Amino acid sequence: MQRPAAIRELTEDAARSAALPGYLYSDPAVFEAEKTRLFHKVWQCVGHASELPNAGDYLVAGIIDQEIFVLRGQDGALRAFYNVCQHRAHELLKGRGNVASVIVCPYHAWSYELDGRLRGARATRHLPDFDPAAYGLEPVRLETPLGFLFVNLDPQARPLSELAGDMFADMVREMPWIDQVAVNPRHSLMGGERAVLDANWKVLAENCLECYHCGPAHRAFVDMIDVGRYTLSQHGAWMKSAAPLRSGDNSAYKVGAEEPVQHNSYWHLFPNIEFGLMPGSRAVSVFWFQPVDAERTSIAWSALTFPGENLPADRVDYLSNVLWPEDVTLCASVQRGLKSKGYRGGRFVAGPDLPGVSEANVHAFQRRYAALMGL
Repeated sequence: MQRPAAIRELTEDAARSAALPGYLYSDPAVFEAEKTRLFHKVWQCVGHASELPNAGDYLVAGIIDQEIFVLRGQDGALRAFYNVCQHRAHELLKGRGNVASVIVCPYHAWSYELDGRLRGARATRHLPDFDPAAYGLEPVRLETPLGFLFVNLDPQARPLSELAGDMFADMVREMPWIDQVAVNPRHSLMGGERAVLDANWKVLAENCLECYHCGPAHRAFVDMIDVGRYTLSQHGAWMKSAAPLRSGDNSAYKVGAEEPVQHNSYWHLFPNIEFGLMPGSRAVSVFWFQPVDAERTSIAWSALTFPGENLPADRVDYLSNVLWPEDVTLCASVQRGLKSKGYRGGRFVAGPDLPGVSEANVHAFQRRYAALMGL
């Protein structure tokens, strides 16, 4: 594939590089290519082990046009499978729940053990050469670093532990308590109509990778966080940004000097997973930017807290009713602008003397995207 001039100008030097062209954020053909070249090959976070405490507990998740489920077996092991019956392709499970000891297809009642083996297939004993062992559920690769449920549709993909093992180690260094927290349903949103945004998934991902926009667009955030001391780093499949608390007495939400977290950190796992740590109480959030189509993105997030604890009301109010709506407005505007005939493609603001406003992580994101897409 011959690279368009605008993509050839996405060079190694962030300070001299042009950004990706706007058509990559709205072209349906590009989105179709992203399905097979990216999302059917990368690790995707679909939940946390704390959501499946008992044998038979399951959750269903979509990787764009592919649906899978993760289930805890009678032996306590977590497994992932494509959510499809091997008989006539009916979907097996919906949403979240518990299947006790057997999975039964609602179409023709073929049944499966919790480890994926075919348990029963009505009226098949007379069929010649019918081997039940050949009709078990199709497994999906699953890894569970720090309890997070990651699946990959590509049997040949590199293990997540090789791609981002050092990211999870870094998270443990900053959050030694992370193995003690669990998903808090009160502070979680698993997609749904109200969480579909009118912006390409890359717009949302890139927005989270820089704080150049924080000064103009997130006034309360920069009142709380010392963005002038932001640090950015790139590590191949993952990136990180972090900054200390500027003031506990700020216009976002109050952070006492005695509270255990006095800084902000974000870990981005390419292409669309974001882990976040905010000042205040011990809690970590995870965001999924799941594409719906070329110009819409479904957002899901979970907050993990200590059992019995909830986030303070003023923190929830700021994140839900101030910071997030600000980003939604920004991303929707960018999406419209990327289709403008007047947009010629921007430059990255980057350099060693610009820690608080650098777009180096956006540049690294776009470079990795272009390489994996073959652009």
